[in-house]
Amino acid sequence: MINNSIADRRPPLKLYSYLIAGKLLHLITLVELIAIIILVPWINTFATGSSMIWWGLKYYAIGFFISLPIFSQLDARSRYQNYKQIKDQIFLYGYDQRIFKPVLKSRCQRDAAWLSAQELGYGDKCRDFFTYQGYRWYHIFPDFIFSKPQFLFTVYFWRTTFFSPRYIPKVDYSQVNSFDSLITERQDAQVSPG
Repeated sequence: MINNSIADRRPPLKLYSYLIAGKLLHLITLVELIAIIILVPWINTFATGSSMIWWGLKYYAIGFFISLPIFSQLDARSRYQNYKQIKDQIFLYGYDQRIFKPVLKSRCQRDAAWLSAQELGYGDKCRDFFTYQGYRWYHIFPDFIFSKPQFLFTVYFWRTTFFSPRYIPKVDYSQVNSFDSLITERQDAQVSPG
């Protein structure tokens, strides 16, 4: 069933899509910024003596806390690239579960994929697919954290998580009048035999 309120409207603003595609990461960034505001002045009160070790530990801790929101936003930018790519794939090829399989293992990627599907009228099908695969709202950590934690230290992880290349959409969604007719055509083609 098509969600007409989604299908009939114009494409959302890029900023809105960016914020929703990485909603969990933006929330984490806000929490980290609040922690910085609270903890950095507190950490700064330590090591008022002349010991170089204390000064080093203090600046290491401050640097660590300041770097956390940067990594969250790099990850959010990469999820936005996933969002644009998946939206193009759904738009060009229709709904296909194979589009969503590569993003199953990460909550942030699932959120970006769901937003892509939602904007094109396939949000319920996408959510049902994730549920069928065993993922629920509380599955926040990526699967590899528990099965293969050393993956955090690979170049592939860092490149795909924080430094995904910019994806240029193949479709100009501002030029598409209505997604309704496209979605109806795609659903009819999937239902009809042959």
